[in-house]
Amino acid sequence: MAKDSPLTRRETEILGLIAQGMSNDEIAHQLSISANTVKVHVRNIFEKMQVQSRTEATIEAVRRGWVEVPGLSTPAEKLDPPTWEPLTWRPAGWLWAVLGIILLLALTTAFWPAPTFYARAEAPPFTTDSGSPVSAPSPRRDSARWSSLSPMPTARSRAAAALLDDGWHIVGGENATGDLAVHELYNPVWDQWQTLPARPVATRGAGAAGLQGRLYVAGGCSGGEALTRLDVFDAAAGAWQLAAPLPEARCGLAMTAWRGRIYVFGGWDGAQVTDAVFIFDPATGRWSEGRRMPEPRAFAGVVAMQDAIYLLGGDDGARQRAEAWRYLPGDDAWEEAPAMPEARSGLSVAADAGSLYVVGGGEGDDPYPHERFDLTSQSWSTIDAPRRGPWHHAAAVMIGPNMHVAGGWGGDYLAIHEVYQASHLLFLPAQGGG
Repeated sequence: MAKDSPLTRRETEILGLIAQGMSNDEIAHQLSISANTVKVHVRNIFEKMQVQSRTEATIEAVRRGWVEVPGLSTPAEKLDPPTWEPLTWRPAGWLWAVLGIILLLALTTAFWPAPTFYARAEAPPFTTDSGSPVSAPSPRRDSARWSSLSPMPTARSRAAAALLDDGWHIVGGENATGDLAVHELYNPVWDQWQTLPARPVATRGAGAAGLQGRLYVAGGCSGGEALTRLDVFDAAAGAWQLAAPLPEARCGLAMTAWRGRIYVFGGWDGAQVTDAVFIFDPATGRWSEGRRMPEPRAFAGVVAMQDAIYLLGGDDGARQRAEAWRYLPGDDAWEEAPAMPEARSGLSVAADAGSLYVVGGGEGDDPYPHERFDLTSQSWSTIDAPRRGPWHHAAAVMIGPNMHVAGGWGGDYLAIHEVYQASHLLFLPAQGGG
């Protein structure tokens, strides 16, 4: 693929199959994806190339050098003129061009071998809500401890979010337009949102943590690719800068801060779900490895409190899980915690001084319960819900005695912002950062 191509790796692969004359259904079968997903990619290809048809896309791709046909080293319009003996009747120049294009398409369809230069597979279904059946989100219902506040300006799911002194930062995610870079800040004092400089790359499933006035956003999926990059937003300067990248690419990682360091757990590495643990020290700008998780997980819930980091549920690449663990950073050790009542990934997690709160999660149209884990009794109980329908991959944070939950997927991409009164007492946010 040429360096100046605006197409993603997957779009380029599909463009190559279009050039072979394949239909959407044939491409879907070839790549083991849905025809609807192919249709979305084709539409994006047409928009980026500013073309109206598959033939025009093929011709333009050859002209720009994004697609190569064996035996032809130049685009169709630069082919040398025929060297046959002159005929009494000579077609006009435009007719030769048309004939050349027809010949090119015939050669492409007949002789182009299957592409061998696209090593990365499309991201698995558990990394995106794109392609999920769209339905009307369930209506809100009265609930004693839940109230609605100002919705996010941008509806989205799978965003990265963390709390800093200036408010709640929510970055990236995805919606019907694709992966996002948008960065929005919520001020809980004024119940207002504002737009801040976007992350330099659009991603979904990134991790975020707040530490000493800076927002750390790591990894994420960009199309079908998992990323290694670590971007840091300085709230005082209002600007992003690159930091040392993750040792390995990650999407759907669980990320939090604890006593001056950033901890990253699991995620999808572009090929499989992993159990690796990475630790970033902002003072040295270096990553180190922690003890591996008991099992691989992606899109797990994570929260740091007291002397432990709790990791809940997630997806192992084949199915959702209910297990819960405590990671003890001081000892670099793992302990088993009571499992959640139901297996789920994409859950929203927050904590106050004595409880963990889990909102939704799961997949599809099935609603999952909202639950509270009591650290004293080590037991789970159900809390009420402001909606009956599905709600997963939302962002959650504890601000004072209230748990804020925003966005997510609930039959469609959501901008809702719900607040749960977790306690009548005032607690400091349980962020684990220093």
